[in-house]
Amino acid sequence: MELKLRSDLHVARKLWHILGVGCIAFLIERLSKMDSLFYLSIAAILVIPFDILRLKRSDLNHRIVQFFRTIIRIEEVATLSGTSFLIVGTFVVVLLFPKNIAILSILLLAFGDPASSIFGVLYGRDKIWGRKSLQGTLACFVVCACVCAVYFLTHNVMVERIVLVSILGGVIGSLSELVQIKKFDDNMTFPIFAAFGLWFLFTLFGGFP
Repeated sequence: MELKLRSDLHVARKLWHILGVGCIAFLIERLSKMDSLFYLSIAAILVIPFDILRLKRSDLNHRIVQFFRTIIRIEEVATLSGTSFLIVGTFVVVLLFPKNIAILSILLLAFGDPASSIFGVLYGRDKIWGRKSLQGTLACFVVCACVCAVYFLTHNVMVERIVLVSILGGVIGSLSELVQIKKFDDNMTFPIFAAFGLWFLFTLFGGFP
């Protein structure tokens, strides 16, 4: 099986992303902040050094790539995997932000990022920033707005302004997905930028208890 490029549809990776990142958000909601940081630290200690080691040993790298060939991208053969960046990004938002903002930013990553990628690959004819397309960004906006609406309703947060804050949440998610910083994967940058945006949203519209 040939490895997929970032520009490929890569459905298996999208499903893995939604399931994996969604499970992380689910666990963080049920754990205390300190417990979440503890388990994320353990994950970082186990995953990131191993990820670096495989890049230095071609035989190990080859075995890992073959084992994860259904979900790994060809760009990750010679770079850190998205998982390493995801752990760092998740740790940062859990450390710096209130729990509800950390969870929502991770949920936006779980659903908004794959939506952008899928629609960008299928329909992304109008490029607006690097490899980012207008169609992918609009898909991310719609999905992130829906995720915010469901989260606000189920957690009784800002429900009196739910249409406005959900739309703004969609804007925050889509703008966060557009961010491209060289050598940094969006599994790290997306939740961090989204969390900052959500913090301002919650502050402006009374989202904090």
